[in-house]
Amino acid sequence: MSGGQTEKQVQLIRDFQPDIIMVTPSYMQVIIEEFARQGLDARDCSLRIGIFGAEPWTEAMRHEIEFKTSLKAVDIYGLSEVMGPGVACECVETQDGPVIWEDHFYPEIIDPVTGAPLPDGSEGELVFTTLTKEGLPIIRYRTRDLTRLLPPTARAFRRMGKIVGRSDDMLIVRGVNVFPTQIEEIVIQHDKLSGQYQIHLSRDGHLDKVEVHCELQPTLGHVSDAERQQIADWLTHRIKTLVGISTRVCVLPPDSIERTLVGKARRVIDHRHKGG
Repeated sequence: MSGGQTEKQVQLIRDFQPDIIMVTPSYMQVIIEEFARQGLDARDCSLRIGIFGAEPWTEAMRHEIEFKTSLKAVDIYGLSEVMGPGVACECVETQDGPVIWEDHFYPEIIDPVTGAPLPDGSEGELVFTTLTKEGLPIIRYRTRDLTRLLPPTARAFRRMGKIVGRSDDMLIVRGVNVFPTQIEEIVIQHDKLSGQYQIHLSRDGHLDKVEVHCELQPTLGHVSDAERQQIADWLTHRIKTLVGISTRVCVLPPDSIERTLVGKARRVIDHRHKGG
């Protein structure tokens, strides 16, 4: 089907009754919203398994998607330079991290600064060597993805931990290392917010400024300005306490944040280097 045409996506799900859907997790949120917009409950649809990847997502997002549907959400990992999706995938029985197909790919974890190999269980940058590719073999390819290697459970091969970010998309805000997924986890915790968010970075003189945009659940009725401010104050405090940065939070009406119809969600908008 490809991405986009969300209204048509919902119609095709209703018409053809598929068991499995494979999209980015942020687009699955958009599909769930479209079910609600049409007055339908996504929990009543035929979908039983969702295979989600291509962007970082948290356990909180997994629980939210599963709560709003009747499917099991599993994580898939791949990268175009190696072979695309399918380098690793979670088992639906355990949902405890993508299993790496070690008969085809040899994984390592390295220190992203020094390049030194790290033992299993240590968090660092994921590196792959292909074992069976003939047309374009890859030797010790640095993925920039930050994760760790875990022991086998449901299958005989090792697993990957959740991708916590990338070594090249980590934000440094006033000397603090920040991953967008840290903000996502906090936004999803509030039951009046949809889970959609954007981080806007700018400069005030020589200081970084962070503005977090989030939006209200579409099912809420009227929300007063005072209630919005309470939500914003809660988020501001949680981000300061858990992430360690000061932010300005904007709580917007439903559907205010741009939706991803094709590709990955645009979570970070960095204005700091514009104009020189």
